[in-house]
Amino acid sequence: MSTNKQGAMPSGRKSSGSDSYVRNVFGIAALVVIGALLTMIFAYLAGVITFDQQAATNIDEFTIVSSQVYADIEQTAGAFSQLAVAQIANGQFIEAEATIQAAYALESPDEERNQGPLFAHARLAQAQGNYDLAIERFEETMFLLRDRFEEVFESDIEPNWAQAFGLHTNYYDAAIALSFLYADREERDKQMEMLDTAIEGYRTNADLFFWRGQLKLYLGDNEGAIEDFTETLRFVPDDAEALAGIEEAGGSVDD
Repeated sequence: MSTNKQGAMPSGRKSSGSDSYVRNVFGIAALVVIGALLTMIFAYLAGVITFDQQAATNIDEFTIVSSQVYADIEQTAGAFSQLAVAQIANGQFIEAEATIQAAYALESPDEERNQGPLFAHARLAQAQGNYDLAIERFEETMFLLRDRFEEVFESDIEPNWAQAFGLHTNYYDAAIALSFLYADREERDKQMEMLDTAIEGYRTNADLFFWRGQLKLYLGDNEGAIEDFTETLRFVPDDAEALAGIEEAGGSVDD
């Protein structure tokens, strides 16, 4: 807003401080800034970030900070499991193991819905290269999530989280992880099954359709591959790899 040379407000205008709506906006903005500063202070005191210019920082470190704050507030198995997954992504395996054990120790009703500690343990095993254990834990995560979901869905429990929210995303994320693990073992049927499952949960994920298209092309299902590559293009137009896949499968974008 412009002012005259003496700094007075132009005639016929209220100052922003006299408008209750604007004051509320300023108040919210101040709270956001304060929250951000508190998060940074917490991160510095926890040693997650540093102001040493020689030290590297990345997005995973800031994810850990926010996950730590969330876990401290919520004190649930699911929140601790999210923190563990963030720690794993940042290579903090020892810390992640301790966080997972803390999650197992909690008696949290959310565990039946998300199987968070078990899912995090599978992530940890995968990151550490223990692929047999990772497969075992991802498979167990999916079994327990599906089993509990079906039980609650058909029950008279109120509120019925299964009917309201469906299967937890950990179910589909475990399927994605298993698709890669099975691919490494060249277990193509299981790889395809997991990709099918993942797509059920993430119907707009272009990568999943592309990966399944690649697998179908490898298995000689050219028609199915073209369908999946075409679906990829629906979400990511002009995707070079999907276009190349269609061409390799004997199709064309004009089909």
